[in-house]
Amino acid sequence: MRIHARLLAGALGAAFLASGCASSLEVPIETPLKSKLDVSKFRRVLVAGFVTDLVDEGIDLAPETARLIQNQLRSASKLQVIEPDRPPLNQALAKAFKPSEDVRVTREDRDRYRAEGERILQDTAFWRKLGEEFQNPLIVTGKLAFEEQNRSGFQQESALVRDSRGRVVERRGNRYSERKAFNLSADFSFIDGATGRLLHKERFSEEVVYGEEQKVSPLSSYFELMDRLLPNFLGVISPQKIRGTRVLLP
Repeated sequence: MRIHARLLAGALGAAFLASGCASSLEVPIETPLKSKLDVSKFRRVLVAGFVTDLVDEGIDLAPETARLIQNQLRSASKLQVIEPDRPPLNQALAKAFKPSEDVRVTREDRDRYRAEGERILQDTAFWRKLGEEFQNPLIVTGKLAFEEQNRSGFQQESALVRDSRGRVVERRGNRYSERKAFNLSADFSFIDGATGRLLHKERFSEEVVYGEEQKVSPLSSYFELMDRLLPNFLGVISPQKIRGTRVLLP
C-alpha cells in the first residue's frame, strides 16, 4: 500500500509540474551593460583613421571603416561627430611614406609603412596637437587588417543509404570542397585629445567562410563582417542592452 501511495503521489506531482510548465509565460527582458570606457568628459569624437596594409585588396579600408564608425556614432552616441575631409592619421602616413608609382611595392615597403604607422600611433605629441586642432575630442584610431584566405580541403560528410538487406545505414566519407574565408581584425585605440595619451585599447576579430557555391565579393564580405563588429565597438564607449527572455511560472 505504501508503494502504491508513493507512486500515486509521484504521478500527481509530475502532472502538476507539467500543467504548471504548460501555463508558463516567457517575458522579454533587457539587461543594461555599462560601457568599458567613461567618455562623459568629452563632447566631441574624432575618428582619426587607421593603419592598414600599404596595398589594399580592392577596398579603401581606412576611410571606409572611418565612415561606417562615424555613422554608428551619430546614431548611438551623444558625442558630436567631427567629419574631416580625410582621416588625419592617413594624411600623416601619406606624407611620411610615398612609394614610387613606377616601382612595385615590396615587402620592405610594407614593413616600413606599418612601422611608421605604429610610430604615429604611439606619438603622444602628434595626438595632442591633433586634439588642439579639433577642440580636445575623444580620438578613435588604431589598426585594421582584412584578408582573404583559402580554406579548401577535404570535408567529412555522411549520407543515409540502404544496404543489400534493405536496412537504412549511415555512410561516411570525405569530399574535397573549395572554400574561402574573409577575416577582419581591428585594434581600436581611444585617445584623450587634451593630453594625447591612450585611454583604452580593444581588439576585435570576425571571420566568415563561404562554400564553393557562394560567389561573394570581398566588399560584400567586408560589410557583413563590419555589421558583426560594430556593436562590440560601440559597447566600449556607449551603454548597451542585452535582450533575452525570462520564463515566469505560475
